[in-house]
Amino acid sequence: MTTRPRLAEFDRSAVTGLAAVVLFGLMAAVFLTAQFDQPDGFPAGLSVVKSIGFAMFDISAGDVIVGEGFLAAFLIIAIVLDAALDGSLMLAERDEGGEE
Repeated sequence: MTTRPRLAEFDRSAVTGLAAVVLFGLMAAVFLTAQFDQPDGFPAGLSVVKSIGFAMFDISAGDVIVGEGFLAAFLIIAIVLDAALDGSLMLAERDEGGEE
């Protein structure tokens, strides 16, 4: 019984190495050719920490840096963490006749 001809053994590690070199070259080219604007920074006299707190709870105030509100994300995280705590307490309870 004849078998079909096989191609020469191909080293897959060479392809992986070549792909890594090409990816590195691509990322280096993107990094070296990127142009950034001058950073604005924070306005003088305003508290960054206070602004983060107001943004987290979606509270408006006149003397803070304007940002996005994160109240929904904060509440969802609080509910998920509370459910995890309740579940861990339920699993940790011992039965009356359980092992010691």
